Amino acid sequence: MVPMLLLGIIVGFFAGYFFVWWGLLAVIAVIVIAASMVFSGRDRDGATGAVAGVVMGYGGVILLALFRGVL
Repeated sequence: MVPMLLLGIIVGFFAGYFFVWWGLLAVIAVIVIAASMVFSGRDRDGATGAVAGVVMGYGGVILLALFRGVL
């Protein structure tokens, strides 16, 4: 779970930093891929870590942009 969480945070951060609104598509894509992993019987912990990491990384960048007045 921890490697997927860290990878998710990195992906979410870069998606939010470089592709502000297009990064939301990356977040949705990770959620869809994680859901398909769980429904096919694969590891639930890795999928949860990936989703949590991407949402935290992307959400952190968006909140930072909101508080700094960029958005």
